[in-house]
Amino acid sequence: FREVFNQEGVPLDLIYLPHVESLFKVTAYSRAHAAGIWQFIAGTARTYDLEVGWWVDERHNVELSTVAAARHLRDLYDEFGDWYLALAAYNAGPGWVRRNLKRVGRIDYWTMVERRLLPRDTRHYVPAILASILIYKNPKTYGFSVQPDEPLQFEKVAVSHQLDLRVIAEMIEVKSATLAELNPELRRG
Repeated sequence: FREVFNQEGVPLDLIYLPHVESLFKVTAYSRAHAAGIWQFIAGTARTYDLEVGWWVDERHNVELSTVAAARHLRDLYDEFGDWYLALAAYNAGPGWVRRNLKRVGRIDYWTMVERRLLPRDTRHYVPAILASILIYKNPKTYGFSVQPDEPLQFEKVAVSHQLDLRVIAEMIEVKSATLAELNPELRRG
């Protein structure tokens, strides 16, 4: 996340956004049909070159969706010139923020909250992200004892045609459930 966000010019503190979006759950799916740790709806995902289809849903691919999220956040910042407004637009959709700015003029996120110009979830969204950043950066201060997981060790292997994960698992002597867990973007095995 840090490498991608640095590359895209997005503040590193925003790597904690998935805590609020999905609790970092790769297979998360919302009632609004948003998916993955970054909770992309299909249209936004496709805008950022993520495949969303019957066989593959790259919103569940951590690497690809992280690049898409960083680019989306940067684009929102470029449009609104403010990270709080960019986060509000990430949550409610840029149309909400655009309409508010068009209707009442140049105001900041906090003024939009004060005037209740944003959906309730969005009014609570930015403070939740700010709280997550504080806690993740200082867990002991807030009573958390954290032992990070070891990074996953894996290899990327390109295949030239469609293969069943069970066959691949058998060939490389890995449980098919483990292989499926490492490839959550594959929807049909």
